[in-house]
Amino acid sequence: MKNKKINIVTRVTFLFTLLSVILFAGCEREYVFREGNETLSFSTDTVAFDTIFTSVGSTTQNLRVYNPVQEDMMIEAIELAGGDNSDFLMNVNGTAGSMVYDVPLRGNDSLFVFVEVNINPTSENAPFVVTDSLLVYTRTRIYTIQLMAYGQNVIPLRKETLKTTTFTKDKPYLIYDWVVVDSAETLTIEPGAKLHFHKDASLLVFGSLQVKGTLEEPVTFTSDRLDEWYEDKTGQWGYIQLMPDSKDHIIENATIRNSTMGLVVDSVGYKPDAKPLYLRNVVIEHVASQGLIAQHSAIEASNSVFGNCGSASVALTLGGSYNFYHCTIANYFTFNYRSTPALLISNYFVDANDMEQFFSLDAANFYNCIISGRNSNEVKFDFQSDEDMKLDELINVSFDHSLVQIDEDQQENYSAFFDEGVLFNEHPGFVDVIKYDYQLDSLSVARDAGSVNIAKEFPEDAMGASRIDDEAPDMGAFERIDEF
Repeated sequence: MKNKKINIVTRVTFLFTLLSVILFAGCEREYVFREGNETLSFSTDTVAFDTIFTSVGSTTQNLRVYNPVQEDMMIEAIELAGGDNSDFLMNVNGTAGSMVYDVPLRGNDSLFVFVEVNINPTSENAPFVVTDSLLVYTRTRIYTIQLMAYGQNVIPLRKETLKTTTFTKDKPYLIYDWVVVDSAETLTIEPGAKLHFHKDASLLVFGSLQVKGTLEEPVTFTSDRLDEWYEDKTGQWGYIQLMPDSKDHIIENATIRNSTMGLVVDSVGYKPDAKPLYLRNVVIEHVASQGLIAQHSAIEASNSVFGNCGSASVALTLGGSYNFYHCTIANYFTFNYRSTPALLISNYFVDANDMEQFFSLDAANFYNCIISGRNSNEVKFDFQSDEDMKLDELINVSFDHSLVQIDEDQQENYSAFFDEGVLFNEHPGFVDVIKYDYQLDSLSVARDAGSVNIAKEFPEDAMGASRIDDEAPDMGAFERIDEF
């Protein structure tokens, strides 16, 4: 009888064990703690952010956590050391919070921890450092990952209409939506000032714009995304527009980049006794459409670079008067296909009634300039005239001691535009167009090919180097200086 009871118990135990095995085999495997030391590895020991404006969130950085062995494990917790008061924000596999518990991690697998930062304003002008730590707890160890960001206080401007005022370099200006300089008012921007624009934000000038950067402290107009990835990305904000009847504009030692359009000049400086817009040592680059677009205006540009744009780097439309001295118009845009040449010059438009309106182009002169780019043709002339006036009476275009990339048909049809010392369809020999470096290399055909008379009027290049100490001046904005 006793043996019979033992057999029954044995059978029940066997059946229970067999049933447990079958159930376990049919289910997803469980996460269990391993014996011994639990070792994790990480993609980095520090998550660092570029400068972040106060009250403006950052882009998202990520940290990858690896389980380097075959056995599954459970991470007990991942925590921001600063807790709910931290400037940093954390998300672990879709779960947000200052602490996330019981995070499973399979063997030979990994998980992402996403981190952002949002910094509160302070009273400081200079950038300051914000830090915290990310703590990863296993059963036997605690791992620490450093979090670091540079914070920068800003002066926010949103839908502001400015009276006469001055922007300084003390703090960057962060512009939302738009800022308007009222008519009869002047915005002066001092050396070293930085204007950052949020998405689609623009600066509209009905009065006067005086940008007074220096070689040592240029003025910058750019987006509010400061991460390195955004440095050459286009379309991050709107544009700067000088409105009709605005006047007395000077922009010197300034950079305009990352916008949808760069500088829009609308009927400025062309009236009798009006001063032209002066552009001196200006860089316009990384623009989604036109870099400099002018219509029925007057512009004097020198030592300036009009770089990568999704459309024309320089578009001179509806006539006007334009003089470019020692400028580099170089369009090697790569983010999408570009059909418009780097330089476009036209004298008419078609109105809503399909009627053509013609304008006189008093001057479009290019002295000691380089016009080049990725396309085989980088110049387009688009001129029309009515029956009462011949085209040559409306149009005055001249290229003097300049390098011009142009197709043979336009070169032949407009041969009267090309004066002494023009180089056709030669590679300019830039140092590195991939890195947007438009200085000349040692073998450039544009070296010593400029007009001495023009160089005497602009004796220093865009970087302050002398043009007149050389054998002859170089074409373009930069003078090649060889060091021996």
